[in-house]
Amino acid sequence: MEETNWVSAHAFHQGDQDRLLIDAVDPLVTELISAGRADGWFYLRYWDGGPHVRLRVLPAAGTDPGEIRAAIDRSLGAYYRDNPSTPVVTEDAYAQSAAMLAAWEQVEPGFTSLQPNDSVAYVPYRREHHRYGHGAAIEAVERHFVQSSTLAMRLLRQGASPQERSTAAYAMILIAWLTCEPDPLRLRERIESGPGYDDRAAPFELPQPSARRLRTAVSVAQRMRALVAARERHTDAGTLAGWARSVATLRDALDEQLGRGTLEPPASGWEGPGGIVTAGPDTSVLTIVDICAHLVCNRLSVTLPAEISLRQLAGAAVSALAEGN
Repeated sequence: MEETNWVSAHAFHQGDQDRLLIDAVDPLVTELISAGRADGWFYLRYWDGGPHVRLRVLPAAGTDPGEIRAAIDRSLGAYYRDNPSTPVVTEDAYAQSAAMLAAWEQVEPGFTSLQPNDSVAYVPYRREHHRYGHGAAIEAVERHFVQSSTLAMRLLRQGASPQERSTAAYAMILIAWLTCEPDPLRLRERIESGPGYDDRAAPFELPQPSARRLRTAVSVAQRMRALVAARERHTDAGTLAGWARSVATLRDALDEQLGRGTLEPPASGWEGPGGIVTAGPDTSVLTIVDICAHLVCNRLSVTLPAEISLRQLAGAAVSALAEGN
C-alpha cells in the first residue's frame, strides 16, 4: 500500500525540458485541476536514470489514480511524438556522471542504467521524512511545493531568460532566509556554519563573484528585506511577493509543529556550499525552508554552479546587512 495518493511520473527527455514543461505538463495539469480531477501538482528536474522531469499529481477525492496516469500518458506521449529529442547522453557518460552526482548528494540511484529517451516511468512517490518531517509538517511542505511549482511555471511561460531566472532565484533564496531569520547578525551566523565555498567534493569549479556583482547583490538584499517586512506583500500579485507569502505560510506551519514537539530536526540540509546546516531544533525550520529555496532553483533550471554562486552572493549580502550597510 502506498504512503500517499500522489501519482509520480518520471518523464525522460534529452531535449528542452522547458518546452516539455510549458507545452505538455502545464496544459495537462491545468486541465486536471480545472476539471476537478486533481487537487495539486509539482515538479522537479533530476538526473537519476537520465535527464528527466519528475511530475507529481494528487488525484482529487473520487478520482482513480489510473485516470491521472492515463492523462499523463496521452499528454506526454503526444508531445514525444511531435517533439522527439535526440539522445545525447551515452551509457558510459551517464554511468560516470551518475556515480559522481550520487556520491556528492550521498544518495543511492534508483536506476542502475540510462532509461529510454522520450519515455515515462511511474515510480512510487516516497516522502523524504528525514528532511521534511511527518504528518502536518510534510503536508505543509507539499503544499509549498505546489505553490513553488506554480510560480516557477509562471516564469517559464513568460519566457524568462537565464539571467532573469538567476535574479529571481537569488531573490527567492534571500526571501527564504530572511523570512525565517530576519536578524542579519543571527542569519549570518547560520550561514557561516554551513558548507564552505572551498568544498572540494563539488563536481564542478566553484565561481567567485566580482566586487561589482557584490554591490548589486547587497542592493537586492536590502529590497528583499523590505519585502519580507512589508504587510502589503500579502495582496501583491507579483512572483516574489507570492514566494514570500508561500514561504511565510510554510514557516508558520513548521514553527507550529516545532512548538508542539512534533518536528524533528532534519538529518541534513541541502548538500551544496551555501546550504544551511541543522545545528539543533532552533534551526530546523530555516534548514527545511532553505532546502525549498534550492528546489525552486531546480524548477527554474538554475544550474548547481550558478546556484552556488547565488548563495555565495546572498551570504555576502547578508554579511553586509549585518554590518549596517
